[in-house]
Amino acid sequence: MKLKRKYLTWGIGLLSVLCMSVAFYWWKQQPTVLHLGLYAGSSWDVPTSQRSNALDRAIQKFEKSHPHVRVEYENGIPQSDYSDWLSEKIVSGKTPDVFMVSEQDLSLLAARGVLEKLNGYMDRNDQAAFYPVAFESGVYQGQTYALPYESNPILMCVNKDLLDKEGIAVPKEGWTLEEFYGICKKLTKDTDGDGQLDQFGSTDYTWKEALAANGGHLFQGGMLKLTAPEVKESLTFLQKLEDLNKNYKVSSKDFDQGKVAFYPMTLAQYRTYKPYPYHVSKYSNFTWTCIPMPAKSKTTKATLVTTTSFAMSARTSHSKLAWDLMQVLTEDPEIQQTLFAQSQGISVMPQVVKSRSSKDLLQADDFGTDSLTNQTLNRIMEQAVESSPKNVSKEVLEKLDYLIGNALHDQDVENRLPQIQREIESSLQVGV
Repeated sequence: MKLKRKYLTWGIGLLSVLCMSVAFYWWKQQPTVLHLGLYAGSSWDVPTSQRSNALDRAIQKFEKSHPHVRVEYENGIPQSDYSDWLSEKIVSGKTPDVFMVSEQDLSLLAARGVLEKLNGYMDRNDQAAFYPVAFESGVYQGQTYALPYESNPILMCVNKDLLDKEGIAVPKEGWTLEEFYGICKKLTKDTDGDGQLDQFGSTDYTWKEALAANGGHLFQGGMLKLTAPEVKESLTFLQKLEDLNKNYKVSSKDFDQGKVAFYPMTLAQYRTYKPYPYHVSKYSNFTWTCIPMPAKSKTTKATLVTTTSFAMSARTSHSKLAWDLMQVLTEDPEIQQTLFAQSQGISVMPQVVKSRSSKDLLQADDFGTDSLTNQTLNRIMEQAVESSPKNVSKEVLEKLDYLIGNALHDQDVENRLPQIQREIESSLQVGV
């Protein structure tokens, strides 16, 4: 009896070990799942249907080199809902291992400990792969929290036919604010003799673009500097530009109708609307192209650029795999070349922008002889600055834009800047 019981005990033990071994083997065979957070469509408020192709290609390439890993993501999240979706995931403890992050959200997420610091994963080659302005979009207080995925610089679109009619050549790279104003002044006129202006120099040139053109910054040493000379100079220039129009509010519609020479437009807008028979091309019969933004001097970095990036969750249990995925998404030349071809922004890698494939792509997009070349785009990215300061929320920037807009409208910029400074400082303190 005792012997039977002993054998039974051994049998049960052996069976338990066998079951555990099978379970362990089965568990080992199950793929590791990486969760990816992103939104559908373009980052740049332009129509697109192909951006996900580059993403899916990146995932396929990653999974091929990591056969026991599967990448999953939710389809169809609108960009307008993405921040709320991500917040819910973070609060519920289900933060994706890797997720897309905007410049405006990065500092907040980094400050709250949501993002993993990447400095320990990186070497010199990682940073060197990117344009400095793109890489800096993922840096907060000296630490890297995200790698850039796609950028979108602002360019100056030009009505070539209008300039030709007035005997003015399209400005070359390195043109100045003085040249910009001079051309606008010459072009702004009443062409039909009815006493009303019907031809204009520019539209939608903003104080932010003027500030960049003057080499100014909203923040210096972490302090808001609205009363700095560069800010006053920028707003004064903008006021002079607006004064040419004699209270007429020039709009993008006027540009579409061929009445305006200059119109700042993002690269994504240019690539979307230039080759297809809608928007500007649909509603106008004039020849147009894009050139770099004007600046106070040839050495001033006057191009504003926005960048979307990928970050890693500080809570991921698969940090090495998450890093490998981020590298494929952002640093792989093949993936970045595909993204440049299928999206509307620009690659964050100089190697890709300067490639023969990119040169052929821009020429083949029906841009013709007026094409924006990859060489020009490369120089633009080399001379670009971030479009939004870190540590400032979208709400505060919108409030600042509103207050400055009112001051410009009332032609009272000089007097109101100290008041606006105090009001924005108060908003920054309360986080509004």
